[in-house]
Amino acid sequence: MDFTGILLAGGKSTRFGINKIKIEFEGIPLLADQIIKLGFFCNEILVSSSDENSSYISQVLDRAEQYKEMLLNSKSVKTDSDSLTHNNESPVLSEYNRKKPIIKIVVDDAEIRPEGKRIGPLAGIYSGLKEAKNKNCLVLASDMPFVSYRVLRLLTRTSEETGKDAVLIRNRKGIEALCGIYSKQYIKQIRTCIKNEIYKIIEILVGHEVEWIDSRKLKEEKIDIYNFFNINTADDIENFDHIRKNGIAGIDSARLNEGPGNAWKAFFYRGMKR
Repeated sequence: MDFTGILLAGGKSTRFGINKIKIEFEGIPLLADQIIKLGFFCNEILVSSSDENSSYISQVLDRAEQYKEMLLNSKSVKTDSDSLTHNNESPVLSEYNRKKPIIKIVVDDAEIRPEGKRIGPLAGIYSGLKEAKNKNCLVLASDMPFVSYRVLRLLTRTSEETGKDAVLIRNRKGIEALCGIYSKQYIKQIRTCIKNEIYKIIEILVGHEVEWIDSRKLKEEKIDIYNFFNINTADDIENFDHIRKNGIAGIDSARLNEGPGNAWKAFFYRGMKR
């Protein structure tokens, strides 16, 4: 099954004094990090943007190949899993390139933008679903820096197995609405909700088949709570920096000092044998 990735990058983040989509770590924009993660599972990636963010996103996309090489084709440390293939690509880069995702910006649809009202992520989901060439879309917020291969694989695999209109995670924090699968079946309902000034994502799920992934399943799949860490406050930015520098359980902390590519792989593939 083919998936379209919808990366939500339309917020203003005025609480920070800076726009949080511009957060970087070791010279890699978090936005580029998320695009690359979606590229392992999607043959199309739509970056859902506001007018204000589109210029910066364009700059990131212009350097997308450079960021991809930095993270996926790192040669700084030779290990069995990172050894280069005959065509001078690491196995990780080869896996990514099998999808060869098309990446483009989708500006939030003016049709459903009420004057002076902030709709939130529902506008980005709607705009992405309308433009997606595939029926099923893997939606991801741009401010969830520790999303892993395991959780994205679980979502896409569950969608393929169940055929439901949505696949969403419900853990002890609540519903992880910005890391899940939505189908184009939701377009009409989202448009109706927005016109009626209903902006909570949980409200659009009524009347469609949803497959819920619970905490028990997450534990079985070795998916930790850091997958759902997101950046909402200045303290979250500090915690993000601390975690990236010091690691978490299940990560070989020695790899964090071996360059951005090896650190990235340590986080993205945590809990897996690579």
